[in-house]
Amino acid sequence: MIQDEMRAAVIAHLVERTTATEDGDQAGRRGWTSSIRRADGPGADPATIELVKTKSFPTCQLHEVDYINHKSWSMHVLIKTWQAEDGTWKVHPHGGGAGPHPRRSHPWVNICAGFGPQDFTGGGHVVGDGAEKAASVRLTFANDIVIEDTIDNGVVLFYEPHNVVMPTDVTIVDDGGNFLATYQEFTAFSP
Repeated sequence: MIQDEMRAAVIAHLVERTTATEDGDQAGRRGWTSSIRRADGPGADPATIELVKTKSFPTCQLHEVDYINHKSWSMHVLIKTWQAEDGTWKVHPHGGGAGPHPRRSHPWVNICAGFGPQDFTGGGHVVGDGAEKAASVRLTFANDIVIEDTIDNGVVLFYEPHNVVMPTDVTIVDDGGNFLATYQEFTAFSP
């Protein structure tokens, strides 16, 4: 029952299409005015929504979701869900993209993430040459926090309830523990 309610909340969020709003003149304002707004919601075709991988943690769930949107674009998105005190499900997209995954000459995680002083959320498809041999991915942060996930349906999902320090060493291994790729991620966010 709970899983059905959570899934329904994710689907409701993805099929949403808000209407565009026009910014009016702001009396008394001079110079540049910026506005960040969504012209329309994700607009997913409900028949195409696939929860590729879901992973539960003590305080939340993470989902890698693929779908076709109202513009016929292939989309993938990382979504965090949690149940509020009133029993409703909260849905928070952390990022994603459209179209085919980038080409890489080695296994690589097409990762999107959200992080701050309270926690780290990340995940994505494992792609690139040799990705079919990959079994798991380990993230080692500069403050020695290590999190790991197995690759299921080509996807990894990570949640760490503590502050992490960038950069992150990414290690991708096969079933035998052999290294397929190692590289650094999030170097732009290093202290």
